[in-house]
Parts: sequence; structure tokens; C-alpha cells
Amino acid sequence: MLREALHRDADQAGDGRPAQSPARRAMRLPATLAAVAGRHRLFSVALVLGIVPRIVAMLGYRPAILFRLDTYDYLWGAVHVRPNPVNPSGYSLVLWVLRPFHSLALIAGLQQLAGLGIAVLIYAVLRHWGVRNWIATLAAAPVLFSPAQLLLEQLIMADVLAMLLMVAAFAVLLRRDAPSAGRSATAGLLMGASVLVRPTALALIPAMAIYLLARRASWRRVCAVLAGGAVPVVVYLAWFASAYGTFNLTNSNGLFLWTRTMSFANCATIKPPADLQALCPNRQPGYLDQPVAALRPLPKRYLWDHQAWQWQSPSTGLQPDTAAFTKANNERALHFAIRAITAQPLAYLHVVASDTLHAFGSGSQLNFPAGQTSAAGLSKTNSAYALAAVRGYTGSTSGIGPYLGHHYGYRLGQPFARLIDDYERVIVFPGPLFALILVAGLAGIIIPRRRTAAAALLWFSAAVSIVLPIAEHEYTYRYVVPAIPLACMAAALAFRDRSPAASSTDATDDASPTASASTSSTDDASSTDDATTSTAVGAATTGGGDLTPESSGSADLP
Repeated sequence: MLREALHRDADQAGDGRPAQSPARRAMRLPATLAAVAGRHRLFSVALVLGIVPRIVAMLGYRPAILFRLDTYDYLWGAVHVRPNPVNPSGYSLVLWVLRPFHSLALIAGLQQLAGLGIAVLIYAVLRHWGVRNWIATLAAAPVLFSPAQLLLEQLIMADVLAMLLMVAAFAVLLRRDAPSAGRSATAGLLMGASVLVRPTALALIPAMAIYLLARRASWRRVCAVLAGGAVPVVVYLAWFASAYGTFNLTNSNGLFLWTRTMSFANCATIKPPADLQALCPNRQPGYLDQPVAALRPLPKRYLWDHQAWQWQSPSTGLQPDTAAFTKANNERALHFAIRAITAQPLAYLHVVASDTLHAFGSGSQLNFPAGQTSAAGLSKTNSAYALAAVRGYTGSTSGIGPYLGHHYGYRLGQPFARLIDDYERVIVFPGPLFALILVAGLAGIIIPRRRTAAAALLWFSAAVSIVLPIAEHEYTYRYVVPAIPLACMAAALAFRDRSPAASSTDATDDASPTASASTSSTDDASSTDDATTSTAVGAATTGGGDLTPESSGSADLP
């Protein structure tokens, strides 16, 4: 797909000569890349510029940024391979693959490269859809330059991997020709893998199936994307069940949702049975017992306060903060949460909507930490766990052990950390701009001449990525960042070039009845699909991409 989006003739002879040997093609690779960069000069310049702040971030925060106990959970899971009861272990499994290198800096470097790869995928998909190169470059700019994106890439956290898998799934699926069954299955498989890293992606698998139905794809392709998405999820569910006796991704979804209800729950209205009354807000310890809902602490305070009901069983072993996440506690919390939401649906919608608006405020940012951290902020138990996790993964704690703080752990490198501080003072992605991008994408879906099923899928996915974590637990900007590239892609598709010249050079959407019939009647290879679709477009009289019948969560960043 990338080769097509960046003009296939860049790596083809174009004169009918036989394909060259791999060795000869490798020798020609620099010239080929130079030719591609020349045709996409603006994006190539932006891509090279995007490398600079990433190098500075890696030099300023060494070997990477370790975040609270979350990072140590992931590292621990890579050393002691077992499903994590709090978060899915997909990221830990990737770290397990990289464990022989014993390097946190390598993980951060690969995540920085992943960020650049995400930008390339965004640009390639948009160019394939006929979006002008400056608009496609602009859509990729937040991933290339946003300080929040750079911070996530430097953190030993699951966010960037989940984003890469999600965007890759869309890049495979969202071509203007109808995808083959194999490509549909691949897209589903990538999205299913993303679920094992960030469960909120689960809702996007059926969304991709609906997209294929809107494109009038065959049932074989719809089933392929669903089956592809189900395979990694079902395998993980079976693995989790073998460890904890419950067919689930985690033992935390009910507990997270219970903490969400603490923002509005009134047990006088809910009337819970006796076995659930201990979960009422007025039964929580200390400062958590706040009768006025608007004055209650953040949901995460209810989750992690070890005086609360779910922590009454003592922790065993070295790994802290897992004793609460049992099958019994999770089911009990889920029963209360369902009762609370059923009894007070408007209150629930109000807190979700109110928290969602935070994503579009002027202060919505993630900033690199300032100053050197130290181990003084960690408790004795947590310090022992953090050191054991780092030592188990890297073989040593030298160079990082003394700097494992309460919120972060890193070794500051000057003057590079100061350069990053100056950088994020100048380069910002304000919340109101994000809101404008979402509005532009929504307008592109509503306006018939600009409407595409691809834009609708991307916009819906962006909305889900923002709202679902808030509906399940609470707002944090870290969960908003993956929605930004999806929203930018949806908005860019509203401004795609619909001229005949653009249609003659790009594979077109199977929007017209003729194109739909030609692309949905076969599951041939993609090259055959492209040729068939291009022939159909020559006879078509209507525009592409229309949706009308005539056309086809854990502890958070502070």
C-alpha cells in the first residue's frame, strides 16, 4: 500500500524489463528513496525535522522515562510472563521479545521510530485517497511534532504500540478499492493485537466490519475482518482464564467503572442490596467520604486508596497494587456500577460529557517532567518492586536506580532537557484546535459531496478513543493523544482532491454501482482489484466514497 501511495514507479523499472535481483534492488535503494523523497518533498522535510526533537528527548531523558508503577508492571510482566490482572499484557509480551537486549533505551528508540512510522502511514493513506500533499503533511504534523506525542514515545508505556497497531490496521483497510479477504483479515488481526495493548480498541473491530458493509464489500470480507480481530482476543482470553479462572481481558474493568460512578452515585437513589452497600460513596474511608458529588476526589483516588473495601485482603509477594484485582472484587464492583448507571443515567452522561470537554480546553497538554527525580518519593515496598523489575529486565539498576521517583524515573541529560522544555513552550497542540479539527471532520461526513465511509470510520474511532476511557474511568490527556491522528485523517479526507485528474492517477472508491459490482464480486489479489476498479471508474458518472445507498485503564499522568 505504501508503495502505491508513494507512486509505485519509484521502485519499478517502468520499461517492461524483468524484475531485478534482491542484491541489485538493495544497491538501488538509496536512489529509490531519494526519488520518492523528491516527489514528496514537503513531507520528507517534515519527517526529517521530526527526527530532531526525538533525538533531543532521548538525550535529555535517559535511558527512558519510567512512569509510576505502570512501567514496572510492564517490565515485571516481561520477566515473569503471566497475564496482568490490571492491564492486558500485550505490551509486556513485546517487551519480552526485546528482553535479550537488556535495554530501556532501545525500547524508547523503537517507540520514537514507531512515531515516525505512524506519520508515514497517515501521509500514505491520505495521498492514496487523493488528498493534496500539503494537507496530508499537515494531518501528520501532530504526530511528528506534538510534545505530548514525543513524551509518550519516550515513556516505557503501552500507548505508542497501541497507536501504531491501530493506525496500521486502518492503513491496511482504508484503500479506495475494496479490500480483499486477506487484507480484511490482516486489518482485523492488527486491531485485535491493539486490543491486547489498549482494550478500548475492541469497539473498533465491529466498526471496521460496518465500514466494509457500507462499502458494499462481500460477506466473506466482513467475516474476515471480524475473524481476524477475534483470533488474538480469544487466544488471550483463554490464556487469562487459565491463570485467573475467568474469561476476561482483565480483572479491572468492573473496578474502573465503579470508580467512575463515584463521581455521581447517590445510594439513596440507587438502593443497592446489603452486599453492595460497602461500595457506596458515603461508606468510603477518610476524605473519600464526600457527600457532595461535585466535590468528590478523582475516580482514581477511590481505586488506589488502600483503605478502601477492595484492598482489605493483604498483598502477598513482591508485586504491589494487584491484591484488589480479583474476580470476586471485579464482579462485585461491576454489579454496583451497572445499578448506579441504570438508576442515574443522566448523572452518568453528565460526568462523562463534562470530562470529555477537558480534551478541548486551552490547558490540555502533556509536558515533559522538569528537574531530576530521586528515589526519595517511593515507599520502601514500591522501591523494592521498581528496582526488582528494572534489574530483572536489564540485568542491572546502574544509571537509573537512584532516580526512580514517585511519578517518574529517568536520568536528566543537559542541555538537552532544557531544549525540550523550550521546545514545548513554543510547539503546542491546543485543545480548541483539536475541537476545530473534529468539527471539520464531522462536517466532511455530513456534506454529501465530501462524505466517505473511510472518514466516518476514522472520525468514529477518534470519538471512541476519547470518550470510552472517560466513560470507563476518568479523563486524562494521555488517552486523548491516540485520537488526534485519526481526527486529523478524517478532517483531511473532507478536503481530498475530487478532480478527474486525481481520479485517473489514484485507485478510486467503489462508490458507483459499476465499481461496487466489480470490486465486491471477487477476492483477487490487490493488483487485480486496482485494475478492475480503475476500469469501472472510467464508466462511472458519480463521485466516490459516498455513504448513500448508491455508493458504497491504570494510574494516570498527573
